[in-house]
Amino acid sequence: MNSLTRYFADVSRIRAVGLSTNQWVEVVRHHDGDLDVRIRPGLLRRCTEEEVAAEIRTALIAAVADHRRQYQQLRIDYFGSSLGVEEFTPPKPSDSQEQTQ
Repeated sequence: MNSLTRYFADVSRIRAVGLSTNQWVEVVRHHDGDLDVRIRPGLLRRCTEEEVAAEIRTALIAAVADHRRQYQQLRIDYFGSSLGVEEFTPPKPSDSQEQTQ
């Protein structure tokens, strides 16, 4: 197996985890692309709809950021540079709200 084949295999095995701002929600993105969303008991009872949405959103964004960090590190490990990997900048909550209105 050559190094490029190993690189693609390693990229395909990335498992990313994101935790929400207040740690109510954990999102796990498995290597096959499946997502697990785990909600701590009490979230739906104690938080408003907006707070629940914000918790899920921040956990998803954290998982995307974790995936990007791991992908960037693989590029550095295999090629000595992260060239071609853009820095992940999470959208601001107001940006996504404006787009839906």
